[in-house]
Amino acid sequence: MTDQSASRRRILDATRRLIEADGVEAVSMRKVAAEVGLAPTAIYWHVGSREDLLSAVLDEMVADLPPIEARGTGARDRIASVARAARQEFLDQVTTLQLATELGRGNELSFRTQVALAREMTAAGLEGADAVAALRSILFLVGGFVVIEEQYRQRPPGELATRDLWAEVDDEDIAPAIREAMTGPTDTDALFTYSLDRLLDAVLA
Repeated sequence: MTDQSASRRRILDATRRLIEADGVEAVSMRKVAAEVGLAPTAIYWHVGSREDLLSAVLDEMVADLPPIEARGTGARDRIASVARAARQEFLDQVTTLQLATELGRGNELSFRTQVALAREMTAAGLEGADAVAALRSILFLVGGFVVIEEQYRQRPPGELATRDLWAEVDDEDIAPAIREAMTGPTDTDALFTYSLDRLLDAVLA
């Protein structure tokens, strides 16, 4: 490896560490330069602009992602497994998703899931507008859950939660069992499974 290649490798590794530790907004050319012991001007010479640097790091992050593979034997199980794997990947790789979104490349992450779902839709005998609507519905379900779950993860204690508000509701038009249940915590895994099952009931009816 040449000195130039070695320096570029150190720069990319340092940038990725900064992103994973403190988020994309923490990355500046000056911080990266300090991490690797080079002048800021040398960073530009080795990797180009800040956007070029972030894009190179994202390329490596995406390349490191495992393939999204369907599991199971029946169509329902295989489609559901792709949806669950996509949701878990986004939750586990929020930093990658944030970086891709900042660079306007978020579609590259969802595209992997789109291709996997399209294969399973085809294998299940779904075609045309119905297959496309089903595929996109699953993508929206996954994406919606990921966005809301990430908001809840980052929120200050009590913010966005309505449990305390429900405890004060006294409405005869709402069943007491519903009011009581809404004062409890949300099991997002169970809720995702419930939502996905209801969607697949309709898709594969």
